[in-house]
Amino acid sequence: MLPFLLRKRWLLKSKRLQVQTMAVKKQPDSGTRELSEAANDWFRQFLKHLEIYMMETGQSLGQESDSADHRLAAMHAVKLTLLDTGMNHEELRNLFGLLAMENVNKSQRTQWNRELNRRRFELIDSDIQGTLSPVEQFELASLTQLMREQVDSEANLPFEGARKLHRFLTELDSESADSLQ
Repeated sequence: MLPFLLRKRWLLKSKRLQVQTMAVKKQPDSGTRELSEAANDWFRQFLKHLEIYMMETGQSLGQESDSADHRLAAMHAVKLTLLDTGMNHEELRNLFGLLAMENVNKSQRTQWNRELNRRRFELIDSDIQGTLSPVEQFELASLTQLMREQVDSEANLPFEGARKLHRFLTELDSESADSLQ
């Protein structure tokens, strides 16, 4: 089936499943959090589509294929399934970059610096020119994720300026209280 039709079918089924209630629900194991019905329906739909793409990509494998070929076919099926959910290629690249960076030990991670920023700008320029290789696309996604973590971190907050302002306002308040007495 054409990916466009699958995507349309996916969206229609997802909307229908959100409206319908399930007749039989598996009871959650004690001590575990319950998955919301919407998330459960989305995951079930995702798995159905993943199975279709796994069959399609698996059929292209020959008798002499090895586990590396099987893993590549599985990742290709995951990619096609995620694209069917409405995700675009850039979001997919960023997601895989985020997943790749997820298991890197935080203490081993490089802190954001001028050199990384310069390299990121070079990669962005190459992307704009249309000369970015797949390896460089992954590098750009990883650098962008690292930069976002730095920008969003507490280390980037202007605490010293806030402390100065607090001291100033506290002193101002105490001076005004002294003058009223």
